[in-house]
Amino acid sequence: MADLKRLTGKIHILLTAAVLMVLLPAVSSQAQIPGKVRVGIITSNTGSAYRNAASITFSVKGNYQIVDLAAIPGDEVIGTPAEGEQWQVYYLPSGVQVYKNGEAQKITTGAVMVREVTHSSDNRVLLSGYANLEDAGTNLGKWYRGNMEFRNSGSAVTAINDLPMDEYLYGVVPREMSNSWPLEALKAQAIAARTYTVANYNKRIVEGFNVLDTPSDQAYGGFNSEGANAAKAVNETSEKIIVYNERPISAVYHSTSGGHTEDNENVWGTDPVPYLRGKPDPYSAVHGYANWTFTASLDEVRNRVIQAGQQIGPISSFKLDKFPSGRVDSVMITDINGNTITMTGTRFGQMFNPSFYTYISSSNFMSRFFDVRTDQVTKPSYSVLNGSGQQASVEGTKLYGVSEDGAAAILNQTSAEFYAVDANSTSAYNKSATGMVVFEGHGWGHGVGMSQWGAYEMAQQGKNHLDILAFYYTGVQVTDDYDG
Repeated sequence: MADLKRLTGKIHILLTAAVLMVLLPAVSSQAQIPGKVRVGIITSNTGSAYRNAASITFSVKGNYQIVDLAAIPGDEVIGTPAEGEQWQVYYLPSGVQVYKNGEAQKITTGAVMVREVTHSSDNRVLLSGYANLEDAGTNLGKWYRGNMEFRNSGSAVTAINDLPMDEYLYGVVPREMSNSWPLEALKAQAIAARTYTVANYNKRIVEGFNVLDTPSDQAYGGFNSEGANAAKAVNETSEKIIVYNERPISAVYHSTSGGHTEDNENVWGTDPVPYLRGKPDPYSAVHGYANWTFTASLDEVRNRVIQAGQQIGPISSFKLDKFPSGRVDSVMITDINGNTITMTGTRFGQMFNPSFYTYISSSNFMSRFFDVRTDQVTKPSYSVLNGSGQQASVEGTKLYGVSEDGAAAILNQTSAEFYAVDANSTSAYNKSATGMVVFEGHGWGHGVGMSQWGAYEMAQQGKNHLDILAFYYTGVQVTDDYDG
């Protein structure tokens, strides 16, 4: 699982004691990894940024033909697009229909491919935009290398970018790391991204492609996102992947661990993976969102819990159950009446920041790596008169009312208020403590595998890409001799 490109902001150098590293051997030979990748750009998958296209508009730059892949006995050329021509593919219940500059060209039951006549770095396909099945059109304006295939997914038109592996990585690496970052960090990212692609090559094969272009797999921006430094990192690590026991690893990565990476089973509930072991990570203690603070009132927390479908009275305390890394496994919330509910650390944090991506700043809830404390808490108290007319002070966490027959009951047991009636009106009084809850947290992302900001800091300290990968993936080897 990949994270979005991290905002660099102002860089502060992390000064820390040197960490002893085990260098990974790079094996020299010719690798056997997939030569091409099929990337879902516009699909019906809920993980796609662009979905459910009724029609897609495109144009080209360079040497292309548009072919009908369903033609018998072989591919039939529908047309040779020229620069400046606008082409469209429309969804039909039985297939797709191709238009050029608004004029119908062909109806086919099969896929249509905008295919390079000869492969060239100068060739591009522009996806101008698409009309969604549910709403108005969406402008894209994105250029892609290689080929572009359009097919009927059963309910819409799917657009699939088919291109060489390294050219795909040209559009991944600068989306996952800033193109301005140190070359060795970019090389580590290139190898991790290539390895992820190889290990997950058949993940979405039933949908007609290998990976999506979003963080559901890896963020990929096509030609628009490319950068010279990132391309250099890809080229200088071409064919290299990370293996464990001679098999490609699931090279997951995240923005910043906040000072400690995590065991995979603590995040996804899967079996422990030997190369995805959590460990102290001093390289991720400063940059990015290594530290964040989120503040809310006790009432706001209670309201969010209720909105999440849980019943709880006015909150009196929190208890955190943590993994050894410091990330929160579960949060137990107790109300003023002693009732408790328990939520996972992830579910609790995402009440305030869905998926930890909706709000991105150091003042938002960015991960489940946090501590909690209450601040400026005021406990209400009230004065009452006893039978002799003497005044006494009581706290308002549990207040009892007595009826005419002498029966006692807690006033508004699940409410933060109780009500008193005098001769003139009814008044509401706060019976629970008021104040703020401060969540002091660390890191952004799931915390498993490579920390991208940690890789940045390691490169700043003179570590190379093999050092970085050895630190974040336990017991692995980098090789260009993978034979599948």
